[in-house]
Amino acid sequence: MEIKKRKLIFLIDFDITISKNDSTDALLETHNPVYKEILRKQYKNNEITMREFVKSGLESLNITKDEYIKTLNDKVGIDETFPDFVKSGIRFKIVSAGTRLNIQGSLLKYGINLPDDEIISNHISFEGSRITVTNPFLDREMYYGVDKKEAVENFQKQGYKVIFLGDGPSDYRALEVADFSFVRKNTRAVKFCEENKIKFKEFDNFNEIILYHNENEVDKNA
Repeated sequence: MEIKKRKLIFLIDFDITISKNDSTDALLETHNPVYKEILRKQYKNNEITMREFVKSGLESLNITKDEYIKTLNDKVGIDETFPDFVKSGIRFKIVSAGTRLNIQGSLLKYGINLPDDEIISNHISFEGSRITVTNPFLDREMYYGVDKKEAVENFQKQGYKVIFLGDGPSDYRALEVADFSFVRKNTRAVKFCEENKIKFKEFDNFNEIILYHNENEVDKNA
């Protein structure tokens, strides 16, 4: 009897995994660099969580939504092969501890328009130049702001084989439970996976992910 393969989905971190630089850092460096350094020091000293860093940092910015998106367009670059990955039709969602608008705004200049339901991330709203960040996918520890492990497990419960792509601490719990993982070359997550005996492969660009998908292609009607 032929065994039907599980449906395949890629859950992908955004900052440093898709983007070349951190989008929240880019916004803070442009509009509130002094406060960014204060927050960075507090985060490094474990005085604040990653969620607090993102929320406090972004809410400190006195800019409109248009100015916010323009900054992302000007300051955030992405892996040049990611647009080809998107065009390939491979099933994926982005899972980020930043905000949904950070992702959407950064991708606009590359002609990539992702709807809200393709992104699992924090929500940001604007009232003039007043910014508010909320956490609809909050992790139980309230540390990262987004529960990436839960995102992986939710898709596994739906029958998916989940491939996770990441680079840093907010990805660690997801890396532990994903069926397989790709980790950005020379990032902190490489050491984490090695030390915890997690199945993974380092990657340089999204052409490698397309190749992996094609070699592990599942029933398209699944």
